[in-house]
Amino acid sequence: MTLAGIAVLRPVTTAMFFIGLAILGAISLDRLPVQIFPELVRPEVFVTVTQQGYSPEQVERELVMPVEREVGKLEGIEAYESFSRQNNGGVRISYAPNTDMKFALLQLESRITRLQPLLPARTRVNIQRFDSSDLSATVMQIHVLGEGDINWLREFAEEKIRPELEAVDGVVNAQVLGGQRTAIEIIVDPLMLQAHQLSMSDVRNRINAFNTRRQYLGRVYDGDQAYAVSIQGQFTDLVQIRRVVIKPELPLHLGDIAKIRYGLQERTDLQRINGKAAVGIRIQKDDEANLIELAGELEDTIERVNGDLAYENIQLVISQNQAEIMNEALNFLKRAAVVGGLLGLFVLFLFLRNLRFVAVLLLAIPCSLLLTFNLMYMWDLSLNVLSMCGLALAVGMLMDNGIVVMENIFKHFEQGKSPKEAAKAGTDEVARAVVAATATTITVFLPVVFIQSDFQDILREFALSIAFPLLASLLVALTLVPALASKTLSLASRPPTGTGALIEMYTVCLKAGLRHRISVSLGIVGALVITLIISFFYMLQQDIRREESRFTVYISMPEGTTIEALDAVVGEIESAVRDLKGIDRFTTSISETQASINVALLPLSERPDQISVDLIKENLEESFGEVQNAIVSYEAIARTGRG
Repeated sequence: MTLAGIAVLRPVTTAMFFIGLAILGAISLDRLPVQIFPELVRPEVFVTVTQQGYSPEQVERELVMPVEREVGKLEGIEAYESFSRQNNGGVRISYAPNTDMKFALLQLESRITRLQPLLPARTRVNIQRFDSSDLSATVMQIHVLGEGDINWLREFAEEKIRPELEAVDGVVNAQVLGGQRTAIEIIVDPLMLQAHQLSMSDVRNRINAFNTRRQYLGRVYDGDQAYAVSIQGQFTDLVQIRRVVIKPELPLHLGDIAKIRYGLQERTDLQRINGKAAVGIRIQKDDEANLIELAGELEDTIERVNGDLAYENIQLVISQNQAEIMNEALNFLKRAAVVGGLLGLFVLFLFLRNLRFVAVLLLAIPCSLLLTFNLMYMWDLSLNVLSMCGLALAVGMLMDNGIVVMENIFKHFEQGKSPKEAAKAGTDEVARAVVAATATTITVFLPVVFIQSDFQDILREFALSIAFPLLASLLVALTLVPALASKTLSLASRPPTGTGALIEMYTVCLKAGLRHRISVSLGIVGALVITLIISFFYMLQQDIRREESRFTVYISMPEGTTIEALDAVVGEIESAVRDLKGIDRFTTSISETQASINVALLPLSERPDQISVDLIKENLEESFGEVQNAIVSYEAIARTGRG
């Protein structure tokens, strides 16, 4: 007995089976990770070494080459390449495909750990594996607005606001940016060092020896009572630092050879809103956290914190929210499913003239999607930009199988067969064709799953997000549709089709086409060429993309550029942005040799003359040519620095 026969014979069992799968699909949807990009772990590891004050030659000779020697002793490495520049360098290591990257990373870390004591003092070594989850880690960026000194505002954000944000489940880090931290400056007199035959290393070691964390010493017993004894070795004020003994035999204190005072740490980043200095907070999420749900919880937390800080005249403003991208993708998928489904059902109703049949097909879309979420959960996929695109493409094909099956069932019903006989015979007659058509479509994407490439995971997500809905729709069409059709036909009379005139017109056109095959073929080819030409010129003149509500300007300067020089260049572009029409606000982020200006636009209806985002960009580009020694672009600027 075929699937259709079983489904028609056991309609209640079939319905319960799909209800159970639909419930599981809803649970799977709730548990699917929601992120911007799919997880992509390439077999690559980057080892970077940093030593301030070193020339590129010193970096290569004293830092990079020792790392290369250790890397060369590892197994499973296909190639490695290095670069050296002022103050830092690195090695990019490429492993063979299908390498266990966790084990490879442990081996590398073990080698580098043994090497690090042999490197010059104060050398910073960082090992990082390429993981696309890092690209999705930043869920939100907010800015802290308030009156008063910017450095005080940073300290306030670190002490009061940061703990509130990190307390939200799913947040792994809230990094405070902008302003300068308070630091303690120790200015050592070189003449005093020489007089006492000391080096900076000696001073540093003595300071570190006295500045230790709380240490547990043991227990002290007083009768029946036991007391834990520990010592706090960290400095709490400047007096303690001044009293550090450098030479016990004299004794010589740190305050005798150095000036000790409060100061500010060197600026490593800048944050501004509308050109005014501000404090920013970059919030990063856990890999398993749901992006949309976490963003909602953060918005609630920010609203609560704003209420608590109203008396301080401090306000938190959301500058960037990555969840907006996923919300737009989800809304697009919903619209595509609704609009595509309604149009398909409307066309089907014109031919079948039966609302019950239309209702049966209406169930095909949600059932197929819920079954798809089960498959995505089983295959460890996630809801991301690529999988959403695949689902959006597949939505248009979800009803195809159901429509073919339903129409054929209706044809057998019109021939006088009973509802059950029509459902079974109609489904069995087209089952092979439906399976072949679906298999053909899936086969187009099947090779992508087996491609050996660095981007295999990305292609796999896209291919499976199309294949799974098609497989689900095939199962629905061959089982649920005939089971429900057998019941709806029992309740329906045989209505007139009303398509006789349409069929007669089609017959006349078909006969004419068969008599003039060459003319029809040439006409179709000509129409296709004309359509392509019109489309080409249309795309040259029209922007077919959606109207954006924001854009970002990226600025990059050569290595070795000071943050002050970059700040001056960014200031020129900020002045140009400030003069643009239709701007709501802009936020600036500056770090080392790169900076970005995120420009938020007013709604299109509120902009002067409803100016488009492309025209705004064109007006801004005129000022880019005046910027010297900098690369300015609307696309993120990659920095490789290999050599």
